[in-house]
Amino acid sequence: MSSFLELDILTFLRLLVIGNLVAMVMVFAYRSPGNHAAPIRFFVLARLCQSMAFLLISLRGQIPLWLSAHVGNPFLLVGFAFEILALARLCDSQPHKERLLMLWALGCSTLYWILDSTPTRLVTITSLAAALIVGTGGLHLLGSSRQSMLKTLTGSIYLGYAPILVLRGYLAQTDTISVMTVHTIQSVVYLIQFSLLLAGTVGFLLLMKEADDQLLRESEQRERQRRTLQSNFIDMLTHELRAALAVVKISSSSLKRQLTDQPPEVSRRVENIGRATDSMSAIVDRCIELERLDRGEQSIHLSECVLLDVVADLDVVCGPDSPRLVIQLNDTDAVLADRHLLEVALGNLIDNALKYAVPGTPITIRCEAEPRDGQAGFRLSVDNQVEAGTAPGTEQVFVRYFRGSNAHDVSGTGLGLYLTRELARLQGGEAEYRPDGAGRVSFSIWLPAPSPEAAR
Repeated sequence: MSSFLELDILTFLRLLVIGNLVAMVMVFAYRSPGNHAAPIRFFVLARLCQSMAFLLISLRGQIPLWLSAHVGNPFLLVGFAFEILALARLCDSQPHKERLLMLWALGCSTLYWILDSTPTRLVTITSLAAALIVGTGGLHLLGSSRQSMLKTLTGSIYLGYAPILVLRGYLAQTDTISVMTVHTIQSVVYLIQFSLLLAGTVGFLLLMKEADDQLLRESEQRERQRRTLQSNFIDMLTHELRAALAVVKISSSSLKRQLTDQPPEVSRRVENIGRATDSMSAIVDRCIELERLDRGEQSIHLSECVLLDVVADLDVVCGPDSPRLVIQLNDTDAVLADRHLLEVALGNLIDNALKYAVPGTPITIRCEAEPRDGQAGFRLSVDNQVEAGTAPGTEQVFVRYFRGSNAHDVSGTGLGLYLTRELARLQGGEAEYRPDGAGRVSFSIWLPAPSPEAAR
């Protein structure tokens, strides 16, 4: 049993050099979304110092003793200290404890130069100093306020290594063990050291992953709280605005009926109040629809919708702008859609055309059959003429809050077209924009046709 455990020390030292360098590359390769710059820096320094230490120690007898022992061993202690600091930074690190740990590592390093260090004394100093460092790290992980199974396991591994190092320091004096002596305790120490290299690196990466996951959960919770507060505020605001606008609308309608004998200028002003109220109501409605979309609360009830009936029921078709609307639909074209959402989306397209079309020019509402991906459907288009050079780019037109270069004199929020596209997608369709380059633009909604079985 004893001879089985008396392994070649030089091989272990070389493996530790290579292993530390590989671990350093692994940590560098990890892409963390969190702010772990300091822990990663400490861990890389730890692996660099330890690889340098084991390299110098492995060259014992080939290089001067002061370089191998009095430089290599301090590198090892500082490497252990940096490793514990890296782990501590991922937990609940306290600066004064970090400073004490580094002072201990540096203080023990000076003993190599102050004392008359024999080979066995070098092993004793290194073992006891390293035992305190790794033991402190293990206790820190076990005592973390944000405890987890991973921290408990990693802390137990580091804490369990400390008594092995203490035993090694004791046997170095009683059994005259130097760093290159083939001995059972030496083999056990280097086996554990190599295992700690693997466990420490994997544990560090997993702890970073755990910290990133915790950060993500906290961020999601804060976002949910922010969204809840925002939703409550918008609900309250839109309710109050709707109530106020309803009062203004009723009052303007009443005034219009009472002022029939007044000059035309007075009637026009009252009509302007009514139109402004309608515009504000439309903006409030869009904000409500947007909030429902963002909250995922937009209900959908698909049914067969005859496009001509949908268009005919729109308020704008019966309003003062109706003479400009050229409706080219028949009473047989039907789509599978949510009637309310389709009315909102189509109303947005017509409202957009009325705002940006050349004054007095017609606005055409037409429909054509267009199968997509083997599915029958219809594309309902709203076409109009715009001023030369004012047609927006295709990549921006459906972006939330986007408004064209000619929108500075036009009321709006930049939500209408965005809502149209999102509502179309909710119903299994798509919204599209097709400029012809000659000043004529076409906004359309494609929706699937009802299945023949549903039609029957």
